[in-house]
Amino acid sequence: MRTSFKTYPVSALAAIALLWAVPVFGQAADEPIPGEELEADEPIPGDDAAAEAPEGEAPAPEAAPAAAPDQPADAGATSVIAPQIGGSNFEAYGISDDNVPPGGRMQWAKRRQIRVIQKRAMIKENRHGLTLLAGVVPNDDFFTYVNAGLAYAYFLSEDFAVEVAGAYTYDQKTSLEDWLTKPRPHGPQLEVRLPEVLNATASTSRSWNLMHGKFGFFGTSLTEFDVGLVFGIGAVMTTVTDKAKVSKAKFSPAGSIGADVFFYLSESWALRADYRQYFYPADGGGVSFPLAVTLGLTYFTAAPY
Repeated sequence: MRTSFKTYPVSALAAIALLWAVPVFGQAADEPIPGEELEADEPIPGDDAAAEAPEGEAPAPEAAPAAAPDQPADAGATSVIAPQIGGSNFEAYGISDDNVPPGGRMQWAKRRQIRVIQKRAMIKENRHGLTLLAGVVPNDDFFTYVNAGLAYAYFLSEDFAVEVAGAYTYDQKTSLEDWLTKPRPHGPQLEVRLPEVLNATASTSRSWNLMHGKFGFFGTSLTEFDVGLVFGIGAVMTTVTDKAKVSKAKFSPAGSIGADVFFYLSESWALRADYRQYFYPADGGGVSFPLAVTLGLTYFTAAPY
């Protein structure tokens, strides 16, 4: 039979493909289909020990292959370890230090150093605090005031406290009055009368703690601190001088707002910084608003528990 030149290559390729497909499909047919059950008379692969064991005796366990001298015994094996509660390592669901590769999450967690803010080391609740205060009143142009006083506080909780405080104020005139009253070459000489001078303050206040935090010194120690708002009522004592230059003491009701910061040195001692803005009716009308900035040292009594 003659075959044309144009159809010969196609026929040859078809014959080669048929010859290649026959062994391939024959090999695939011999492989067991996943999920297909074996015949009853067909031995189970790898069950030679069970076939050779005498009747009535359990087959001997198959010995594990010996590891090479330069290879660890568990190399290439993945062991499933039962969950261990309360152990030093997390060995649940087959995850352990042995089978986590380098750079895994457990190794990375061991290498990292995580620093967190712990609970309060300084507990103030149901404790008493005694404070020695000293500071200045900087917002008067004619006087420089230096004040000193005492404060007693009872801490109802970590966030709220009540306090009674009093301070005496020492006044020192600035150079402004002398400059205004010095002789002038032209015009009349000025005369300055300071109608009211601050002498002392007393207040009962309520403190509300807003923030508690810690900061470290060169990674060696931590210092705790509290920041709070203060609202109070009380009285001020002033010296009033009338036009006849007669001076007398005067007591006026006063309110105050401010803030305080505690830096705890130990369980019994703390440094304290205070800001207070006072308001009281001024002599002759208006409102006076002296501002007091103080620093203090606070002693805390022992905790009742």
